[in-house]
Amino acid sequence: MNSFEQSIIEAAQDATLNNTDAERAEAKAAASAAVAEIMATTSGLQRTLALAALLDSYSEQEDE
Repeated sequence: MNSFEQSIIEAAQDATLNNTDAERAEAKAAASAAVAEIMATTSGLQRTLALAALLDSYSEQEDE
């Protein structure tokens, strides 16, 4: 896993509502699955755009 993928997982964990260990673990699992799906089904620019969109989705959750 590269640093960009790790950043997505960390953003997912940081976006949890109460930031409990259970929520962070669930967020990590969900983000890891989403990243794995993107890595398995896309390549090149489409992969980069999909990963960026995923990261943005977690950043938007933090802002709410």
